[in-house]
Amino acid sequence: MKAADYVMTKHFLFLCLGFIVPFEAFGQTQEAKEKFQYKAPQFLYEEKCSKCHTLERVFAEPKTENEWRMCVTRMMEKSPSWITVEDGARIVDEIVRGRKDTIVATSQTKKYADVHLLFIDRCTRCHPVNRILKQDKTREEWQETILRMRENAPELFLDEDIPVLTEYLAERGKMMRDDVAAQIMVEKCLVCHEVGRILLERKSKKGWEDCVMDMRVLARQKFQKDWFTTDEFKLIVDLLVKTQGS
Repeated sequence: MKAADYVMTKHFLFLCLGFIVPFEAFGQTQEAKEKFQYKAPQFLYEEKCSKCHTLERVFAEPKTENEWRMCVTRMMEKSPSWITVEDGARIVDEIVRGRKDTIVATSQTKKYADVHLLFIDRCTRCHPVNRILKQDKTREEWQETILRMRENAPELFLDEDIPVLTEYLAERGKMMRDDVAAQIMVEKCLVCHEVGRILLERKSKKGWEDCVMDMRVLARQKFQKDWFTTDEFKLIVDLLVKTQGS
């Protein structure tokens, strides 16, 4: 092969490779974009409510239309800059008009309320509510706990109470933990930071652990006391990972 022909062939191969690699990379980029494409929330309640509660928790307990209005109003009072009056009206309208499964008869709501009152009456005589709700237990572990409590106070726990309380704590324990964590977030995090600073961020579990730990150290240096207990630290991180994990 002549030297000139060799040079032309070499240049042609480089040109071909130059086209092939970008097209292959373009295909991978497109595939990655399709795989990790961000899905914008369809409803305002998805954006606003899911930042402190999982949507599973938000819709766990069916409510009447009036109860939804009271619930959203309470959330507005906790963080008026995150949920404005206009936002609150729109959220209620979206839920009432679009989620008929959340509107129930009073009798169904009363059934839940009765079990809740049983829990308050039996369990909180000796223990603070937060101590109970922070526990992360299986159904079997809750039953074992209740039976152990009955040994200490047999007059408080009838035989028919055991399965009712066990089911209540097993089914709602995870959601109630989220409630406790959300309240802690309002009291401990939003007192210093604008809501958008926290509620619009996304991090890995390690990222949130580092972030909350930094705040814990900073508060200790500034206030000379622990701002987050160990339990509160874990609850906050767990909630942030569930609602704003990367």
